[in-house]
Amino acid sequence: MRGKSILAVFFVLLPGNWNAARAGGLGDDAGEGTDTIFFGAVKDNRGAGVDGARVNVKFKNMSFVTTTDVTGNYRLSTTIDPDESEVSCSKEGYSQAGTARRSPPSGAKSPVEIDCTLRRGP
Repeated sequence: MRGKSILAVFFVLLPGNWNAARAGGLGDDAGEGTDTIFFGAVKDNRGAGVDGARVNVKFKNMSFVTTTDVTGNYRLSTTIDPDESEVSCSKEGYSQAGTARRSPPSGAKSPVEIDCTLRRGP
């Protein structure tokens, strides 16, 4: 009697922000093109990505928050004007050392890339 082979495929789902892995892109997730996409990376002062960092995009009294993935990347779709927003990043055990914003081309609605640097310590 011949043996039979069984092929098993397993998918592992890890907790986290699945949107963070899809950086960039125009329009909102529904494809309507009305939202602003904020994306980028949060890194420590040595250049390593910071997993689980909180990214907060604020505009007046509204706040949109996401967390970074295991490589330190994030992506956030919002309804706010990118020119009048403020982005901050945080994680326990770190302090924000700075942000770098790459402006989209003028005219067309484009994604907004903002990277944050965190420094270990208070």
